[in-house]
Amino acid sequence: MPWCGASWRPALSNPEQVTDRDRVVEGPSRGRRLVRWAWALVLLSLLGGGGYLLMRWEPRQLPVRVVTVTGALEHLSSHRLQETVIAHLNGGILTQDLAELKTAVETIPWVRSASLRRRWPDRLELEVVERVALARWGEDALVGTDGVIFKPAARDIPPGLPEFSGTSRDAPKLVQRLLDWKPQLQTLGIEIETLARDARGAWTLHLSAGFRLALGKVRVQERISRFIRAYPALTRIGIPSLVDMRYSNGLAVRWAEAGGDSLRPATATVRSAKLRSRTSELSRS
Repeated sequence: MPWCGASWRPALSNPEQVTDRDRVVEGPSRGRRLVRWAWALVLLSLLGGGGYLLMRWEPRQLPVRVVTVTGALEHLSSHRLQETVIAHLNGGILTQDLAELKTAVETIPWVRSASLRRRWPDRLELEVVERVALARWGEDALVGTDGVIFKPAARDIPPGLPEFSGTSRDAPKLVQRLLDWKPQLQTLGIEIETLARDARGAWTLHLSAGFRLALGKVRVQERISRFIRAYPALTRIGIPSLVDMRYSNGLAVRWAEAGGDSLRPATATVRSAKLRSRTSELSRS
């Protein structure tokens, strides 16, 4: 049979019969592999030793000398923030762990968030966002606008804040309700002194006008809007100690004596009926 091509080779009767020209190169010898591993170990040792020397040398040769603080501060002092950063320094300008410093600064009660930046050759810049206190929580704590409860020093608790009552998980809901209802009630010249949510989820407000406002658990926004509409008529009748809005289309009032805090149940019954009638007419209009 004719053939062509210079690479033709007769078939071997035994598959294991391989010539030297047909052998496949299997890779570097064992000796070469050992040499390569030795060089890798030497390189790793040099890198490890260099890293160790850098950690020992860098804080002394390239220390952090200056800490600057930016941000609007009312209850915090730049000096305290700088002291906190300095107390937690454990490296130089290149090796200092900024995340560790951020965590340390954010443990200060009035700090909502912090961020740090390096500025060559020896300065760290600390930017702080301070918490805004919205209400009191118990005797010694505050609630910020973000719904977080924090405990500053007693001397740092601002006066005149409303008070929240509820469980800690209710704090964000209380914040949202206060932000919603405060401007609505201010149109009547009323401030919220206490905002409470009990274990059943019912809402009660103690108002600066001297009475409690019970809203219940459901349709609370509808009920407070109904109270705002009815309040001018209510003030023309007398001085309440409790306004109960837990009715489908009306309200009930407990009236206080003009000269004190005692109640007049009989008068309250009559006037509550009149006010429910008036409120029903308002709701239909």
